[in-house]
Amino acid sequence: MDSWVFWFLLLQSVIQYPQHVGDGLDEVTHLRMEERAKFQEQKKIQLEWEVEQLVLTQSSTSWGHLLWPALQPWQVWPFAGFLVLLLAAWFMRRKRSHEAESTDEEEKEKEDEEEEEEETWSYDLRWLLDERIQWPVQDLQTGCNRTMALIDNFTSVIGRALTGTFYPVLQQAIGFGSAFEGWTSREEEVVYRVLIPLTPPLGHTFHVERDTDQQKPGRNFRVRVELECSCPRHHQGANPLCFLHHTDVVRRRTRQPNLLDSLCTGFYLDVQKTVLWFCALVRASWRRLPQSRSWHLVLLGSTRSCNLRLNNDQESFLVKVLFGVRRHTSDIFITSRTRGARTPSTMWPETYAIAETKFFRYMARRVPQDSSHLRCLQLLACVLARKDFSIHSVKTIIMRLLNTIPVTRWHRRYFLLQLSDALEQLRLSLEEKHLEHFILGNQRLPEEIRLPQDVKRAKPPNLFHGLVQDPATHALAMQAYLDLHHRLARVLAYGHF
Repeated sequence: MDSWVFWFLLLQSVIQYPQHVGDGLDEVTHLRMEERAKFQEQKKIQLEWEVEQLVLTQSSTSWGHLLWPALQPWQVWPFAGFLVLLLAAWFMRRKRSHEAESTDEEEKEKEDEEEEEEETWSYDLRWLLDERIQWPVQDLQTGCNRTMALIDNFTSVIGRALTGTFYPVLQQAIGFGSAFEGWTSREEEVVYRVLIPLTPPLGHTFHVERDTDQQKPGRNFRVRVELECSCPRHHQGANPLCFLHHTDVVRRRTRQPNLLDSLCTGFYLDVQKTVLWFCALVRASWRRLPQSRSWHLVLLGSTRSCNLRLNNDQESFLVKVLFGVRRHTSDIFITSRTRGARTPSTMWPETYAIAETKFFRYMARRVPQDSSHLRCLQLLACVLARKDFSIHSVKTIIMRLLNTIPVTRWHRRYFLLQLSDALEQLRLSLEEKHLEHFILGNQRLPEEIRLPQDVKRAKPPNLFHGLVQDPATHALAMQAYLDLHHRLARVLAYGHF
């Protein structure tokens, strides 16, 4: 049995060791406590067997390999402190429980004791997760609801103002990112990200073209805008103006520029022009929104997104609005997000964030109500230094575990086990310098997450490709992993990030 199992059984044996019966108790109580001791011994034997089975079923993962690096001499005391705190909490709870038992009836006592034996470990873990660790205080659900209400009001008011024009049509916004997935990092201000899909206006069509420049990272696209022919032979029974063949006539009669004249560079939709256009509409329509009566709006400068900061006397929140074009009828979009410092204004990088958020929502309906997957992700994100490696790498590992481990194993009582699995997968990925993208090329996603065929069949890119090319960066990443272990042990011991 590995080292972690020894520590676990030692802790559990202390927790379940029967208390001595004082001389002042009656014979009935003596008998009852003896029966309880036998029951506890049976529970202990069963627990030992279950722990051994868990260890055996971990193919390449063991608690000894995972957590023992965190128990090196420079980290022993934080972990020991965590054990002492856990034991102290248990003894205090046991003392309060015995004081209460002396005043209750025998039948109620027996029921409470049986429930207590079953819930002792889960209570101690709940105490660790909910009371000991000082999690970031954020009401994410309220923030998400408030954000979606704001953006929906904007698109509704702006949509009415754009009636009869030839600007892109704003579709219903989609929330995505960590806040809409239910977790956040403590070190950063919560940013509520939304994507507004764009569709072509009357008389126009969008054609998504893949950028063939291999020098640029990732998959990038451009949106070619074309005027649509509406000649009578194509529209039986009608005699509309043809945008393609009578461009000047349409422009003169409607007094509106077509999309090629307004938001395009050449024949391609321009990100920067689109962002400036939307920000101007936001500024002009703000006073028509009900939120303007209780919030102050500040538009923050950005060339590829519209960033809104809203504040009042009590609080503030930040909303980042991106724009995108849906690929076919899938959950994959090409968006206005940046791809480095010199992203061309006509480049629309492909994003998988909407599909990832949809995956988290899908799993939220399947895992136990008291699931630990978001706690694992948030704990790792909070102790992860920003410059070590991206939080998205840790998120990718959690998504892969969610997609492979049975959903029942994500109950809160398995929190430490899932946390160790995530750490082990991160260690192996760093050592091998290889971590595959979760969405691209994944053939095992739930059916409700819709992917274009080229995304399904794509070769998954290696998120740690940079470690292969730069040994110095790889060495820093491995050291960062050891630091992550150290910070994680301190959090478990002291409760502070």
